[in-house]
Amino acid sequence: MEEQAYSLKWNPNPPLGVANLVTYAVALGLYTALAWASVGIMMSGVPGISSFYFAMGFLIPFVLWFSGWGILIGVIGAIVGAGILTGMPASLAIPFGLVEFAVMIPFLVVYRLLAPRFGVSPIGKDVFKPKGFVFFFVVAVVLTQLWSAVSGVLTNYALGMLPADLIPSVMMIWWVTNGIVVVVIGTILLGVLTPVVERLGLTVRGIIT
Repeated sequence: MEEQAYSLKWNPNPPLGVANLVTYAVALGLYTALAWASVGIMMSGVPGISSFYFAMGFLIPFVLWFSGWGILIGVIGAIVGAGILTGMPASLAIPFGLVEFAVMIPFLVVYRLLAPRFGVSPIGKDVFKPKGFVFFFVVAVVLTQLWSAVSGVLTNYALGMLPADLIPSVMMIWWVTNGIVVVVIGTILLGVLTPVVERLGLTVRGIIT
């Protein structure tokens, strides 16, 4: 089957159907619950930060599949699931959750712009193939999770929730554990489910449609 065209355009393929909105709502509920469980079950001792944030393994596929909606899922899920539901005040949870914008927007842009140039699927459905996996590993696992660790930990520190002496260790734990989660869960979800999600017409070809 011919590869679908994916881009960063605002509205390349209208309209936005009910099935799509329901799918994004379900994904939001799932990610919010996973974010809460990740922080609540795998507590690190630092507000909002998990010692093993397994929810990230789901967010990466959501962003590749659902584009702008996936980013919105990540922001709301982080604010509510990893923040407010774990006892963090809204005044801290909101800026902490907004870090997802700073992390997921570059990730989506790089994947949508560079994947086709490297002969790789922009929605990650070829992660079980050598070229697709290498591209995914470099962009989604190594670089994106490094930027997630740096921006997340520094934001946590700026909000007064993390002492300066813990920054290096927490940053390293964040990077390594998120990388493990994404390379295992993210790869499986993308490789198994992406063709199904695309066939059902649920992938987003631009930013919102």
